[in-house]
Amino acid sequence: MTPSFRAFALPVLGLLSALWGGTAEAASHAGHGGHAGGGCADISLRPNCARVVTPAFAADGTLLLAWPAGDRVMVARSPDGGRSLEVPVALAAPLGVFDMPEGRPALATDSKGRVFLAFIAKQPDSRYAGTLMFATSEDGGRSFAPPRAIATDPASQGFVAMVVEKDDRLTLGWIDKRGAAAAKRENRPYRAVGLMLAWSDDGGRTFSPQDMAVDHACECCRVAMTLGRNGRPLVMWRQVFEPNIRDHALIAFAEKGRPSPPVKVGEDNWRVDACPHHGPAVAADEGGAVHAAWFTKGAAGPGLYHAHAADGTHFAAQLPLGNPERAPAHPQLLSQGRTMWMAWKEFDGTTTRIMASRSADGGASWDEARSLAETADASDHPLLVGDGKRGFLSWLTRGEGWRMLELDR
Repeated sequence: MTPSFRAFALPVLGLLSALWGGTAEAASHAGHGGHAGGGCADISLRPNCARVVTPAFAADGTLLLAWPAGDRVMVARSPDGGRSLEVPVALAAPLGVFDMPEGRPALATDSKGRVFLAFIAKQPDSRYAGTLMFATSEDGGRSFAPPRAIATDPASQGFVAMVVEKDDRLTLGWIDKRGAAAAKRENRPYRAVGLMLAWSDDGGRTFSPQDMAVDHACECCRVAMTLGRNGRPLVMWRQVFEPNIRDHALIAFAEKGRPSPPVKVGEDNWRVDACPHHGPAVAADEGGAVHAAWFTKGAAGPGLYHAHAADGTHFAAQLPLGNPERAPAHPQLLSQGRTMWMAWKEFDGTTTRIMASRSADGGASWDEARSLAETADASDHPLLVGDGKRGFLSWLTRGEGWRMLELDR
């Protein structure tokens, strides 16, 4: 069956059409120091004031959006799935906020109506150093407590992701440089950075002790997080294996607070001493299989690949994803029961398209890919988000603004 798609662009006070990011396709390859354009001191969404938008659904169906705007992060509620927005809340970061498509703010909600926001604020005297900031709303996103730093080490943090588990445990993952900083002080080798995981059982008031989950993670790619069938986190990231192979790894939480040892996802053998700026995607279906998608320039050839592990650990042979002649990039995965969605970008030299494919049998077979949306201008990465019943594509472009497309059966 060929999937169909219902779409709407939001006529929200004309705000969302003003969001954009860089020159054509530049947002796909933004560096560590991505930033909103100048003149963004106020809270409105004007041209040059935002490049990325993060969506999340609350348990009651309310859609929340977060976007950096200069030296603030804005959060707005939409009670009608994005057709209108309430007045946004502004959270200050005096030195600015990183707004890379790979390193955007993270949003999550729990069953009690709380909303959690995490973002990376800029540190002084460094183009790349960041501080992980965290804020909580107790009233569904209408107001937030002041953001606070939660890392227990002053070294740089970045690329934050978070999920809320089945019992409202909040789990965060981020790239952390404390291990590299300690190695430098002690004059010993250390590859890249580390992956930090921490969790909270009291709505973000306190967090677990921060011990590095994994050393030698890639320093410039997003961390992907989702929930497995057991309601516990799955974490996927680009790892730096010896001597400098930047392939992907996965951690699954078999039990509460007990991450399993990392397993390798795919054998790309991509040897590169550089920052790919290209993170992975991960999802789990209702049968317990784990699905992964990622970009590589390894032995199998450059492009996107996907694979699944029926038992959640042992991945089958990876398969290519997308049209290799159109630079497929930045994959996304979404699971809604037995239905799985994959989406990614393709660029033919003139037009960027968001392609998607649907599986109705938990990933055993996939429909033919088709285009959901396109632009001839700059754009954010695509994001897939679900409300528990329906799936949506969230996509921000300079020319068309922010769009929400329902992935309709």
